[in-house]
Amino acid sequence: MLSYSEIGLAATAIGSSVYLYHRGQGTKKRLPPSPPGSYPFIGHALVLPNEQEHLVYNKWSKELNSDIISLTAAGQTIIVLDSVEAANELLDRRSKIYSDRPQLRVIADPDLLDWGSNTGSAPYGPRWKKQRRITHEVLKPSANARNFELFEKETYAMLKRLATDPNEFWNEFRRTVAGEILLTVYGYTVEDTRDPFVQDNATAVEKFSLAAIPGNFMVNFIPWLKYVPEWFPGAQWKRNIKDWRRLKDRVSSAPYNWTKAQIASGSAAPSMVKTYLTSIENDSQCDPVDEEDHLSWAASTIFGGAADTTHASLMCFVLLMARHPEIQARAQKEIDRITNSERLPEINDRESMPYVRRIVQEVLRWQPPLPMGFPHATTEDDEYRGYFIPKGSIVMSNIWSMTRNESVYASPETFDPDRFLDPESPSAPLFGFGRRSCPGNHYAEASLFIMFASMLAAFDIKPKTNPITGKEEIPEPAVKVNALVSHVSPFECSIKPRSNVHKELINSA
Repeated sequence: MLSYSEIGLAATAIGSSVYLYHRGQGTKKRLPPSPPGSYPFIGHALVLPNEQEHLVYNKWSKELNSDIISLTAAGQTIIVLDSVEAANELLDRRSKIYSDRPQLRVIADPDLLDWGSNTGSAPYGPRWKKQRRITHEVLKPSANARNFELFEKETYAMLKRLATDPNEFWNEFRRTVAGEILLTVYGYTVEDTRDPFVQDNATAVEKFSLAAIPGNFMVNFIPWLKYVPEWFPGAQWKRNIKDWRRLKDRVSSAPYNWTKAQIASGSAAPSMVKTYLTSIENDSQCDPVDEEDHLSWAASTIFGGAADTTHASLMCFVLLMARHPEIQARAQKEIDRITNSERLPEINDRESMPYVRRIVQEVLRWQPPLPMGFPHATTEDDEYRGYFIPKGSIVMSNIWSMTRNESVYASPETFDPDRFLDPESPSAPLFGFGRRSCPGNHYAEASLFIMFASMLAAFDIKPKTNPITGKEEIPEPAVKVNALVSHVSPFECSIKPRSNVHKELINSA
């Protein structure tokens, strides 16, 4: 929720003529139902959530008995979709006018974060299409063989480290996930959990996720606020943005420049960046400066987008296994039947391990990494069910709410992999809708499968035992969302090799 100092600045910034214009425009046609809390000049700015968005929007949708609701903030229309049906109709079937991204001022403005050139934020057009083609090179099915080999290599190395010291498993998970992507995209090998590329990326993704929520920064609705000096009361956000921009510049360029230096020295490992730079050198018709700009942004977008969401799902998996020993034991039995405890799982085992695959599906449903997805924007006026959706509207999908639809998922708060035995039970719509859907769904699911299966094959994951009482302390399934990505709250657990046989298996992998 916006601070009063920000609201004061906003009121100063908006003239009554602008307010009356937008108000007049909005009353000509009927917008979708709106929650209470709208005021002159600022609209719903006082009630826009900046944490647990998915819960607030779901509550409003229920109260309004509508799977499409609208809000306004200083003339900006925000549409929230609460059902798969509405999202499919608008973002998929009408993708021609729903495939843009809102150019949130705090992200896109060259004087602020200047982060609007990355693939995820770029407007729908030639720039985005070019970067999408580049990312396809690392995510396409024909690249799977090399990707899968890297997944297995990094996962097995993670098992060895966890067998030695499982105490900071969350850092090992982040190192492993980042290591897979850095090796694939840049040819860079992560040596430890303190790697600067890994740490900088984690921080940058956190800050970008905060910036990507429209209601977190009033400057998204009031352009004048960008001129407020940093020392002005309520302008701490300006100082934050200045620091975040320096971090963004470092994350966007450092791994890329490292790869270029490796290529120049003749010691570069295979990678997406190396392959594409070679193709640029061999193409006399292209503009190398322009091509490198696209490549640099596409590479950093893959790194930032995949690392944090995969890490969030891996943490959620461990939490749920510690809470559900019966599900863990059943998965281990399936794995043992295939491997005979003589080897670790491989990607090619997926078809033989349907229960583990269902665990992957259910972890992703139970805690969608992006509970509100990534916002779209309309490029034309539209009408849906008699409601007017103006050009330039921000359109968000409440993916979390879709995973809690009781008519689709019975007892939705229950963690139950067997719900996917029912062919009528669809996978959760985690990767978005329409032309802006994430192209890395197969990449992500394969990465999660090998990590989940390998962890289950090698370790028993249990609640931590209280050293004083001797009782297990079952971790609470708490999830906190104050940015794009949802994370389970910090927790402790026990991760130990299942037996000496399994310990030897880990060490020999």
